[in-house]
Amino acid sequence: MQLQSYSSYLAAELRDNPPRLKGQRTRARLLLAAAQVLEERGFHAMRVGDITTQAEVAEGSFYVYFKDKTEISVEALARFFDDYVAKAMTPATGDTPFARIRSTNRLWFRVCRANPGLMKCVFQVGDYVPEFLQISQKINRRWAEVVAESIQRRRAEDDPDAVRLAGYMLVAMADEIARKMIVLPDESFIEVLARMGADADDTLSDAVSVVWHQLAYGDAPASDDLPEAAVRLAGFLSRSRPAV
Repeated sequence: MQLQSYSSYLAAELRDNPPRLKGQRTRARLLLAAAQVLEERGFHAMRVGDITTQAEVAEGSFYVYFKDKTEISVEALARFFDDYVAKAMTPATGDTPFARIRSTNRLWFRVCRANPGLMKCVFQVGDYVPEFLQISQKINRRWAEVVAESIQRRRAEDDPDAVRLAGYMLVAMADEIARKMIVLPDESFIEVLARMGADADDTLSDAVSVVWHQLAYGDAPASDDLPEAAVRLAGFLSRSRPAV
């Protein structure tokens, strides 16, 4: 199942539910255009003129609504996470912890696949634009807390600080693997995936979920429909318990 991109989502919203006031419609068109240009060209290459050309708005009108390209980009990315990603990442479904982990990770990989340019902006520009970094840290914190709470419910006797740290680590793992596969492809990593037959998004996200479950709950997940690469990884993890 493919997700529509954030730009397509915004375009549909503007078409189906246009703001009542002309100024609000113009502002919405500028935000849509900014999302489109960020996806196609990235933040550094983007100019205000690119946004206004895409939106079919006079360049001078841009400054009625936004101070500069940083301000509009920050708002576009904040809405990307707070609206689009929040809706796409529906509450995890499934009868078991692994089914819920799997559902969540598959959705996250689909979000990244549908919006690689926007995700690249978040990963690349955070060092240069503090507002971008704050956006990504906010979403990671929210996700890590959800993960930690889920683990803590099943392991109530465990150290809550250790569980919280584990939540951050698991989220960081999923982020980094999605980055290497989709956002900023790492050819050597993709070659390893291809040899394992794990170079499809759902297969790789299932493999991530196997590692996640093993680290969070200490055993391999019980599932009859895992792809072969995830089964092989689960077998390796179940045998890899050296003495400490």
